[in-house]
Amino acid sequence: MTPPAGSSAATMLGLLAVVFWSSTVAFSRGLTENLGVFTAACAIYLGGGALGCVALLARPARRRRLAQASARYWLVCGGSFIVNIVCFHLAVGLAHGRQGIIGVGLVNYLWISLTLLLSVPILGKRPRWGLLPGMIIACAGVVLATIHDGPLDLAEFAANARENAVPCILAFMGALAWAVYSNFNRRWEAESGGGPTPVFLAAAGVIFLAMRPCVNETAAWNAPVLAGLAATILFPTILAYAFWDAAMRRGNIVLVVSVSYLTPVLSTLINCFYCGILPGPKLWLACFLVVAGAAQCRRSISDDG
Repeated sequence: MTPPAGSSAATMLGLLAVVFWSSTVAFSRGLTENLGVFTAACAIYLGGGALGCVALLARPARRRRLAQASARYWLVCGGSFIVNIVCFHLAVGLAHGRQGIIGVGLVNYLWISLTLLLSVPILGKRPRWGLLPGMIIACAGVVLATIHDGPLDLAEFAANARENAVPCILAFMGALAWAVYSNFNRRWEAESGGGPTPVFLAAAGVIFLAMRPCVNETAAWNAPVLAGLAATILFPTILAYAFWDAAMRRGNIVLVVSVSYLTPVLSTLINCFYCGILPGPKLWLACFLVVAGAAQCRRSISDDG
């Protein structure tokens, strides 16, 4: 099958989206500490959505295309996009302790495997026998990368998982929602109206704004916080979502999603650099497992379909 025009450029944008998302923790650490989970999420998504919508309004051709988006696209893709954002941030906000955050992160990273898996029934991709081993290897790397600063205590991890049942369920719902969005966004590209991502971001921000009065958060606004907010809105939000949207509609979805296994590793490396920590042998082993698993998954799903 001949790839569509511009598919290589769209695939590269998807890879850049992975890099931008990997910087989310470093960019948002100060925001959550100074503003709180709900206030930070509201500011990020309302700000990013508003700027994106201004860009849409400034381009009449895109406005006309957006008006042509099908009802099912708005319902399925828009709904799953918003559910992903809300569920993930609620999961992070409700998680208890360090192991709780680790558990939520591990469940959230299931979106990569779920996207590859759902590409079979939704996009008609053809799986091979090596898909499951590739997922297992990559997930092992994710676990190792996420807990690289300490040993894995399975009993303690299980106890914390029980304590964080609700956050883990929310994280899984968010992962599943993103997998649904990514695949149907590719399948219904012609019905998307040119990519209404800013509208989805703004809608998520409105939901967080409605939820904000229900929680007790104290926000400390200052110049560094505003600078961090601007950087978070630009890179992990506006550009990352826009680039991912382009990759899912016109790029090589299997390649981009497979490389996305690098997200937790890249995030850890960026955090190590940000905190001045030297990565150890366990982290490099995690990198190898994640890359090997991603390569195996890439080989185990046909691009046909």
